[in-house]
Amino acid sequence: MTIEELREYRNIKAKIMSIEAEIEMNYNTVGSVPPKEVISGRSSVRQASNPTAKAFDRNEALRAQQAYLLAEAERIEQWVDSLTDIMISAIIQAHYLAGLSWKQTARKIYGRADYGDACRITVKRFIESCS
Repeated sequence: MTIEELREYRNIKAKIMSIEAEIEMNYNTVGSVPPKEVISGRSSVRQASNPTAKAFDRNEALRAQQAYLLAEAERIEQWVDSLTDIMISAIIQAHYLAGLSWKQTARKIYGRADYGDACRITVKRFIESCS
């Protein structure tokens, strides 16, 4: 596991939520656009389209992307859960998974905000030792 992968965790979770919202929005047909008009000569002819099929195809693509992102998030969470050093695991969960700043993480773990750099350096050294 790298620090970049840990940093990407929050983006993965945000993207998963974004996909959920988009899939939900695809089921909302109240604001759907009417079929396009094609003008041929003087009369307008409506071309029929199948928005349901388009929405279904889009949802399938979104669900595939969501499944991949869920697997990535799960892989990161399992790695953090498998750590034997409880302190490192707690720091990583607080900072990378919960999104706390280094000072907030230090306050939560050590009870002192001025240990933020200590948290950061501890995780950095741990990750480098694993590589």
